[in-house]
Amino acid sequence: MTRKDPKPTDTQLADLARVVGATTGEEIDCAAMLDRVAPYLKALTERKAQSEHLRQAAQHLKICPECHEEFLALIKAEGLDPSRVLEA
Repeated sequence: MTRKDPKPTDTQLADLARVVGATTGEEIDCAAMLDRVAPYLKALTERKAQSEHLRQAAQHLKICPECHEEFLALIKAEGLDPSRVLEA
């Protein structure tokens, strides 16, 4: 018997399109994001200009839902309000 993979849902397709559209030529992986998460959070909370190194972290959070969720959890663990930290 052959197993058929289910077709992706409209939501899954929309998420994929969003990620592909946000992808740039120089992406970092989750391990590199982990190395940058503390300095990135500090830059956000202090409203400091971001280096290219930290802009890559911001980009990664746009396309990686797992890292984004972990980053939100970190913000909350630090006793911070995610909506205030992440406001532009």
